[in-house]
Amino acid sequence: MNSIVLVCSFGLSTSLLVNSMETAAKEAGVQAQIRAIGSNEVQDHVEEADVFLIAPQVRYLMNSIAAHGRPAGVIEGRTYALADGAGALRQALALMEQGV
Repeated sequence: MNSIVLVCSFGLSTSLLVNSMETAAKEAGVQAQIRAIGSNEVQDHVEEADVFLIAPQVRYLMNSIAAHGRPAGVIEGRTYALADGAGALRQALALMEQGV
C-alpha cells in the first residue's frame, strides 16, 4: 500500500484534497493511505511516507522535506486550488515512480 503524506501549515487546508484523493484512488484501484499533516510533523512521518506532497503555501519547505530521502514535490497550484484528487494522486504516483 502506498503511503502519501500531504504537508501544509497545520494539516487542515489539505484535508479536502485528502478526501478527493481517497475517492480517486478507490476509483483507480490504487491502494493508498493518504493523510494530511502540519509542517511541524514531517519528522514523525518520514519512516512511513512513500512520498510527500507539499501544499503551495509552504513550498519553501521543499528542500528540507526532500532532505529526508523520500520523494517529494509541491502540489501544482491548480490541482490544489480545485482539490483535484485525481491530479494530486497522479503527481504522487509519478514522484514515487521517479524516486524524486
